[in-house]
Amino acid sequence: MQKKGCMIACLLALLLCLFPRTANAVEAYTVENLDITIQVQEDGKLLVFEEYDLNFNYYRSSFTRNITSTYHIPVTTTQGVVYRDYYFPVRDIQGDRLLSVERNEDGSIVTMGEEGMQLTGRQKFSISYTVQTSDLQMPDQSQMLYWTLVTNLDTRVNHLHYEIEMPKAFDPQEVYTNTGKYGDVKNTLSMQVNGNVISGDLLQPLENNEMATIKVNLPNSYFTFPQPVDVNFTASLGSLILLVIVGLIFWRFGRDQEVFVDVQDEVPKDISSSEIGYIMNRFASDSDLLSLFIDWGNRGFLLIHDHGESFELEKLREMNDLNAKSYERELFDSIFQNGSIVNQDELREARVAFSLERSKHLLERSFNKKNGRQVYTDSSIFLQSLMALITLLPSLLFVWSMTYARFELWELSLRNLIPSLLLGFDLAGWVYLVRHRFTLEAKQFFARMSVLIIVACILLAINSVTLYLYGIAMWALVIYLFVTIVLFFCMLYMDKRTRKGNEWKAEILGIREFIETVEPEQLKERFQENPKLFTELLPFAYVLGLADIWAKKFERLSVEQPEWYDGMQEYDHFDTFLFWHTFHYCFYYMERNTLYRPPIKEVGFFHFSLRSILPKRKK
Repeated sequence: MQKKGCMIACLLALLLCLFPRTANAVEAYTVENLDITIQVQEDGKLLVFEEYDLNFNYYRSSFTRNITSTYHIPVTTTQGVVYRDYYFPVRDIQGDRLLSVERNEDGSIVTMGEEGMQLTGRQKFSISYTVQTSDLQMPDQSQMLYWTLVTNLDTRVNHLHYEIEMPKAFDPQEVYTNTGKYGDVKNTLSMQVNGNVISGDLLQPLENNEMATIKVNLPNSYFTFPQPVDVNFTASLGSLILLVIVGLIFWRFGRDQEVFVDVQDEVPKDISSSEIGYIMNRFASDSDLLSLFIDWGNRGFLLIHDHGESFELEKLREMNDLNAKSYERELFDSIFQNGSIVNQDELREARVAFSLERSKHLLERSFNKKNGRQVYTDSSIFLQSLMALITLLPSLLFVWSMTYARFELWELSLRNLIPSLLLGFDLAGWVYLVRHRFTLEAKQFFARMSVLIIVACILLAINSVTLYLYGIAMWALVIYLFVTIVLFFCMLYMDKRTRKGNEWKAEILGIREFIETVEPEQLKERFQENPKLFTELLPFAYVLGLADIWAKKFERLSVEQPEWYDGMQEYDHFDTFLFWHTFHYCFYYMERNTLYRPPIKEVGFFHFSLRSILPKRKK
């Protein structure tokens, strides 16, 4: 029995060693004395000075003071006492041993000490700052001074002395003090009034995380608070002014002149079918350049042999500076680089796709101011890029002003600007998509457009929710969305053409109008005047996507087979609609072999292959 008793006693002693009593835990430091002096200004500003006398029980690197900016203040209403949240910004923080100041939505975290030194024993710190209070919007129009003298101290405060100097007379009977943890009602803080000065001391120490607050009920108009800037009005006014300025710039520099379309039944003299894409959409596509096969046939440069399951291209004459443009020669010479006759396998192996890209660049560069062929004005090119940035300004203005007016924190405002900055990438995607809208397939265009619309709606919704949480008025929110959307459309259409560009655009639209609307009798009359009308306008119809319609209109006319096309020997007579479908089948394989790009299997540099560093596949 005695042995069992000894074993139990030893186990109890061991447990006590493992779990020491928290009552004997030594705090890092204690506040031996705290002196607080507050000068209250007539505009509600508080000039606060705090002096701490601390006793460090063991080494610490610093002393941290958390200054609260968000207050949960009791307000008496008809429904009783309710608590409302108010934000009083803290500014001008200074201290004799200041290390750092961090700010957030709840307040400021002030760290004091000595750089590279440990604190121990008795240490003194002083800190001063200003607090701008505001009208509490009391139901009876009265005012109040509410201030927390001690808060967020996880240690014992042995003594506290405070002095509050009011700007003018008040009722001493309306001064109340309170101590204890949140929700406690204690009266351990003395209070006396001497003129306009309120002072007092602790009657007993404050324990960990206990607070000491003071409240002074004041008559109406005691403070003359500075009138806050109406952010809703200023942000809305700034956005509307920006919209007016952009509208004037768009009317002067971005709005395309009205084009008067005359029906054109002749091939334009200055432009070819391959240049339609750039004139209309600023970008040349593959189909634009491939229409040159038909144009070259009309001009006697090549002959197309259609064998049904295969084809051959035969060069009839050379190209030079006088009879062809630079981008034509680049593509033509690439096709016939190995001989005057090229079959589909040789065309595939010639890797013409790389020359096709160079041809498109040469085509776009051929429209410049020096040779009088500039299509788009310099101002519109610059302004469309600038408009992508201007469209972001309402989002940046509203979000920044609403968030900064609430907390006066640059860090918080910048964090809330992230969706607006992401909206800039979405706008850049819109500019790219609109400029390539005629070079993309319909499915690709609508798929990308859907993604951009969804992303833009999500980002605008995030901004709208952020503004709503920070108290934006509904009419200001409507103005924000309206201005942003209008600026967005101004950005898309800020693409003004030169006078020459508008003339070419009118000619192209006139050709399209003629192909789509020409009546059989009118076409017959025009065909009798120009028997080559079908083949001359065929490359333009192909680029405009109207080749089927154009071929259909000549079904009842006796059209001769093009001299540049060798095929359809099995048919008794030449039919344009049948020809186009037969030739289009051959043209499909010409296009596929022209655009063929061989897959890059490996890249070697000085006998070093990238394949050697790739992981081996298991069999």
